[in-house]
Amino acid sequence: MLEFCRVVLPVAAAACFLWGAWNCGVRTLFPTARPAAVRKNFPLRLGRPALFCLGVGAAVQLLFWVWCLSRGTYNSPGEALQGQFYGNTDARHYIDLAQYGYGSGEDFPEQYLMIVFFPLFPWLLRLLNCFGWFDYRVLALVVQLPLFCAAGTGLFALVCRQYDRRTAWRALVLLVVSPASVFFFAPMTESLFLALCVWYVFCFQKRYWGRAALLGVLAGLTRAPGGLLTGLALLALLEESRARHRLPSAGALAALAGPALGLGGYFALNQAVYGKWNQYSVYQWEHWNQKLGLFTDTIRYHLSYLAQWWDSNRTAAVWVCLTAVVCILLAFALLAAAARVLPASWLGYGLAYLLVTMGATWLLSAPRYAVALFCLPVALAALLRGHQKMTLCTIFLLLAASITYTAAYLMHRSIY
Repeated sequence: MLEFCRVVLPVAAAACFLWGAWNCGVRTLFPTARPAAVRKNFPLRLGRPALFCLGVGAAVQLLFWVWCLSRGTYNSPGEALQGQFYGNTDARHYIDLAQYGYGSGEDFPEQYLMIVFFPLFPWLLRLLNCFGWFDYRVLALVVQLPLFCAAGTGLFALVCRQYDRRTAWRALVLLVVSPASVFFFAPMTESLFLALCVWYVFCFQKRYWGRAALLGVLAGLTRAPGGLLTGLALLALLEESRARHRLPSAGALAALAGPALGLGGYFALNQAVYGKWNQYSVYQWEHWNQKLGLFTDTIRYHLSYLAQWWDSNRTAAVWVCLTAVVCILLAFALLAAAARVLPASWLGYGLAYLLVTMGATWLLSAPRYAVALFCLPVALAALLRGHQKMTLCTIFLLLAASITYTAAYLMHRSIY
């Protein structure tokens, strides 16, 4: 049975990818008409979506605080957070970088390895704490609330403009109940990255070229897939150019280059600190056996580890291996199902994002990577239009999965 799954499941995922890529290519290169019209003039009321995001975030973080403070005796809130959450995730690395920065010194354990983490989030924390008034451990948690509000309202505005207000609400709710949405409220980069991505796409579609270029640079400095936004913009411009027989403006080209420039800034940081532009990849391979691979191989090796660890280490088998396989299959299947209802550029970005993030040679955080891909809740929301009962069932199932995942996270299961 294992060998059967190791053949069939990668083939199924690859078929979904190819179907999506085919649709993306055909719709971009051979548009039958002008690109689908978007709602250019509509009242952009974001107060309720912002309050919704703020309320959900406050409730989840209140759960964090209650859990932390009830699990032991600590001298400060920051110490409680450190003891309960930050010791087993990348949050502690971002906080250390905010305090001490990059380098080869000994300000904190393995400081020289921390170049593998992108700089914008720790830079933001340092900027907000430039006078040293706050505990970085508390600040890193609290700042997630406005960041998620920015992400949620950006997603709402983007979907509202592309589809309609009801679909926008559906996408926002689906985002909130996603199984790994707990990471939007933890001291990680998911909220920041999602906010920059959706507002970049929104500004690009609205032709706010300067703002789009700046947001693109920041996205490229937040996470590696931020550079893929250049591909999204390129597909959008190519589709428009072929449909309207018009070359893009200089402003559009500047906005197109923004994400790539941000990623280039990260490479420049590697060069400045270590004298080698890709030093991050050297450390990833030497210390974590991590490099780019194929998502089909990821499915295969996780299935092998799932069987190997089922009796000896079931926690890792379930929360690392099983969740990775399910996440990869569902994500590619969702984009394939929505291949004709998503804008071609969004579809292409989603496929490229999954190709890069799910193809790691040792993938530990598949659900966390997937939750920051805005195309997934949008695709599901678009597919569920006109199906109210199915929408409610989907939300219920995702919410149940989210509660289970959050509970496992709080209990320090193998969730990273």
